Amino acid sequence: MPSGIDQLQNSRLRGLIRDFTSLLTQQMYFWGRDVVHPEGNLLTLYGFDRRSSEGLNGTSCYRTQSSEGAVELHGACVGSYSSNFLPGFLFIRNRRRCFLYRGSEPPIPGFYAEDLLSSGPVFSLYHVSCRFLNWWLAYEEWIESTVGSGHREANYRAFKKLPTSRAILPRDESLKWLREYQTSPESLRRIREWQRTSFPTT
Repeated sequence: MPSGIDQLQNSRLRGLIRDFTSLLTQQMYFWGRDVVHPEGNLLTLYGFDRRSSEGLNGTSCYRTQSSEGAVELHGACVGSYSSNFLPGFLFIRNRRRCFLYRGSEPPIPGFYAEDLLSSGPVFSLYHVSCRFLNWWLAYEEWIESTVGSGHREANYRAFKKLPTSRAILPRDESLKWLREYQTSPESLRRIREWQRTSFPTT
């Protein structure tokens, strides 16, 4: 945990987790674009195993191992799952919420056992979100080194044009915010404050 995390009120930390969730919603679109990249499926190139989804017909999920345990990506949910009985992290897209996940195996996408999900304690939820973020940031570094930053910039422009999307922050600003979320949440501005400073209206 960052040294200043105990200075944060629960309500403030939950607000930061909501902002993290908004960026994760945007990021899920980006991972979808990685699958159809002109040079091939970037997720499998990175080392993910592609498998058919058990829950939703005609869909795939991708799983890999990280230092934190298993990471699984699917259009309906994403998460990281510990192999040492610690709570995992789960984001369910249609609920727009992150959870502590206490199952020993990733859930079947679309089917979630409510007794395995919890939204607190908030400091535990923050901690597991940072474990997932370790992998997320490492993957984004790999994406830039492999296909260049222009790929994510194009993803962001395309996402902004979708009629139902809500674009949050461009690539560089998003990564800056996420790194501060991980290292210094006690001084981190909410995204709406960050946007006013970074993109002031004239």
